Amino acid sequence: MAREARFSAQERSPCTGVTVVPVHGEVDLATADRMRDRLLRAAYDSRCDCLVVDMSGLEFFDASGVRALVSVARILWAQQRHTVLAEPSPIADRVLSALDMGRVFEIYPLLEMALTHTSGLRVDGEPIANNAVPEGS
Repeated sequence: MAREARFSAQERSPCTGVTVVPVHGEVDLATADRMRDRLLRAAYDSRCDCLVVDMSGLEFFDASGVRALVSVARILWAQQRHTVLAEPSPIADRVLSALDMGRVFEIYPLLEMALTHTSGLRVDGEPIANNAVPEGS
């Protein structure tokens, strides 16, 4: 029986460029897929090796958000890219800790610390506020 491949933060390729995407507001069952799609769009548009998700502006975050972040990480990992989480708000930090997501993601307490492992270009993605979808998307 085939086993699902596992990945961890230690298995990433060198980072030569980073895209930073701030996420604000609430991420729950109703908004998590939208956040996932917008994070992937930012990663694809920038073509950088590393996607840094700035979680400092989150007011609510649940397991649906974790599912979306793991989905993003798996997709980028398959492309030899990776996802880093930065400055999780207290609620996001509790959820990530309870689910032991430090085994899957590099999680930095400050955005500036998350940026230290890159030697290349920084691209700022569009902020995701309350995960509202802009008109025309």
